[in-house]
Amino acid sequence: PSDEALFIATHTGLFRAAKGERRARRVANRFQDTMGFTVTGPDDFLGSGHPDGRDDLPPFLGLIRSTDAGRTWKPVSLLGERDFHVLEAAGPRIYGYGSDFDSREGGLLVSDDGGRRWEERTAPEPLASLAIDPRNSDRVVASGERGIYSSTDAGGRWRPLAGEPGLLAWTAPDALFLVRPDGSFSRSSDGGLSWQPAGETGGRPAAFDNDAGDLYVALHDGRVERSSDGGRTWALRSAP
Repeated sequence: PSDEALFIATHTGLFRAAKGERRARRVANRFQDTMGFTVTGPDDFLGSGHPDGRDDLPPFLGLIRSTDAGRTWKPVSLLGERDFHVLEAAGPRIYGYGSDFDSREGGLLVSDDGGRRWEERTAPEPLASLAIDPRNSDRVVASGERGIYSSTDAGGRWRPLAGEPGLLAWTAPDALFLVRPDGSFSRSSDGGLSWQPAGETGGRPAAFDNDAGDLYVALHDGRVERSSDGGRTWALRSAP
């Protein structure tokens, strides 16, 4: 975001740790369950999940957007229809994986116009993470419980990749990172065709992301760690 703060989307609201501060504080006294979340520009966020109990909204938020750094949100599309747990964007291209309200089954949707219209794709399995090639938004790598997969046509077709599944972040064309449930950390310079050990995160990961080349891992004890050297070393960014 514009002020270099860290935003943490949780089941009980969005939290913000200002630049240089380690304590995260609740944004706008809101308790929205923000299951999917991504920063798309200065103060411009996309999200999905379930509403604050004080809001008169259906239980599935579809795609929502904030243009004031999370203080207020407005529906974009699929209100009452979808709950995206995985949400990633690159320009107008958005990938969302989550449950359909009527069937309660997971599905992968792709939008090319900022989330106003969507096309359904077939996911290789239920997805836990997805990363977009910084150079080509048609090229993605996704991970589920059983394996890792790649697509070069925006999720139309998938092929399996080597390696154990985990959470993904793609910081540069030659720098795709994966953290596994045990905290072990790997890097790929060829889009996931091969992996090299890159260290340890120091705890069990709950979420994984990147911004301006830095890597962030949220651990199950509530800490968020940051690495500015490709995962070789980690430093505390925020703590409960």
